[in-house]
Amino acid sequence: MKHTDQKTLSLAALAISALLLTGCGDGGTGGGGGEETTDGAGTSAPAEPTGTEDPTAGDGSATPSGTATGDESASASPSGSATGDESASASPSGTATSSPGAGGEAAAVAGAVVAAEEAVTGGQVFELDRKDDEDGWEVKLAVGDREKEVDVAQDGSEVTPQEGDDQLDQEDRERIAQVQVPMEDAVRTALDEVDGTLDGAQLDTEDGTTVWEVDIDDPDGTSVDVYVNVANGSVVKVDR
Repeated sequence: MKHTDQKTLSLAALAISALLLTGCGDGGTGGGGGEETTDGAGTSAPAEPTGTEDPTAGDGSATPSGTATGDESASASPSGSATGDESASASPSGTATSSPGAGGEAAAVAGAVVAAEEAVTGGQVFELDRKDDEDGWEVKLAVGDREKEVDVAQDGSEVTPQEGDDQLDQEDRERIAQVQVPMEDAVRTALDEVDGTLDGAQLDTEDGTTVWEVDIDDPDGTSVDVYVNVANGSVVKVDR
């Protein structure tokens, strides 16, 4: 064989070797490219947001809103508390109303009358006077044809019988027999007519009419007599 032929064969072998190497390189590259494509697909798939994730995120947003709503409700509660406070404030106002004044005086007299009549069986109050120390009432009751006297605490909580069991006057008997409106109602009517502090109340006759004579000290300290009809509760006269 000639040297030239050997050289030709060597070049052909190199060319084949180069083709083989190139084919191996392309296969490796193709494999690597496939792997990269797979990796890329795997990477891009998670990056794409899903419908499931969006509702979840929405629910998460709703939860804070719900919490905020809860806070608003909690804020409303203090408002309710404030309303309660206003109610509580109203109660003291009610208490002030029942303190000395028209309502308070009338309530005190009613309490004293009830307490006295409960303490004296069959008794009917026909006269009441504020004690000098202003710590209670002196109350006279008719029991049959007799007269009994008791002291009653300002709030009606205590009744103390006094000595004496006198005969009722004829005039008192006749007046008591005509009473249709009890003393406590007459006192309430009189205090509605004249603002002040009750000093006393008793049966009397005014212009031929049997009346409750209610003595009130007005805010200026002036004594005012209010005459209330024992039959119908009307004001007959106010004497200042």
